[in-house]
Amino acid sequence: MLKNKIYTTDEKVRWFTTEDDINSKLASIIGKKFEKYREQWNAMNRFELETEFPLFLQLETNQICNLKCPSCPIGQDDGDQKYISSEKMDWDMYKKIILEGEKYECPSLEPQGTNEPFLDQNLEAYIKFAADHGFMDIMLNTNGTLLPEERSRKFLKSGITRLRFSLDAATKETYEKVRLGGKYDVTMRNIENFLRIKKEENYQLPVVGVNFCKTKFNEHEEELFINTWQDKVDFIVIQDFQPPDLIKNYSEFLSSSSVFREKIQKSGFNCQQPWQRVLIRSNGEVCPCCAFFSEEMSLGNVKEHSIHELWNSKEMRELRQIHKQGDYQENPWCKKCVDHMGGNYNDTQLIDIKSPSR
Repeated sequence: MLKNKIYTTDEKVRWFTTEDDINSKLASIIGKKFEKYREQWNAMNRFELETEFPLFLQLETNQICNLKCPSCPIGQDDGDQKYISSEKMDWDMYKKIILEGEKYECPSLEPQGTNEPFLDQNLEAYIKFAADHGFMDIMLNTNGTLLPEERSRKFLKSGITRLRFSLDAATKETYEKVRLGGKYDVTMRNIENFLRIKKEENYQLPVVGVNFCKTKFNEHEEELFINTWQDKVDFIVIQDFQPPDLIKNYSEFLSSSSVFREKIQKSGFNCQQPWQRVLIRSNGEVCPCCAFFSEEMSLGNVKEHSIHELWNSKEMRELRQIHKQGDYQENPWCKKCVDHMGGNYNDTQLIDIKSPSR
């Protein structure tokens, strides 16, 4: 059962956790090496530790999804033209990345980017290969629409550590407005079956959570969402909306109140992601954060460079320092990103808000 216990590093993402903190629970299952990794992670979040290699690799094996959510580039009319590629990460590239991660004892991985991972029938093989090569914290987000019982049983054997269902709603009416193309009853049945199978077959892992991206279209259901899931899952995540595009004005998506936006407006912002991770796009571009537009800041491509080389490059070191110091405005893309997260849309065109109800 979830307690009224909240974990956050910057107020953008709030984690409501179980009586055992999720990372403490994972440490009790995985062991001391997990504890050490989380100590390093927390030190990086405080900008106290700069590692030789990222602690977290996010690998975007493809950029396809079966939904058209308005909060994602895939759901935008021109999203494919800007940030979405048809190129798929082949096995050789994936293997090369995993083996380099193993060399530097990288502990954490997410084989996903802007996509629905269960569209890839080889997903479980990707996860197992990473688990077999030293990755102990392997996580995934899914919309839950493609997880029938047979796939659930297969997935539970893969070596996955954390699984999060992105739902963004507590009722059928709102769900089918904000998760365009999804069927509420099918998704709920898939999740319930997954949780039942996990319990019946005594799997300790993955820890399972649900996600609620808070916007003006669903904020009235935040409390109901928490109450609905608090006795069913290990954690609940409430996160602020992040615009999928830095050209258009998404102010009508913003929730009526946000501690995170207020914090940005009053005291600025320090981004922790360039200290923690890299995102490797399906085309091999290595990016310093998980933003939809992060390829605008690409450090290079794994077809020509190692991750270690790019992580220790002058550009990446400088990016880490400007965020440690709170000088995000020194990078034009970081400034646009923070401005948009903070609700500053003065220099952008107004988007036609028709997607959530079409």
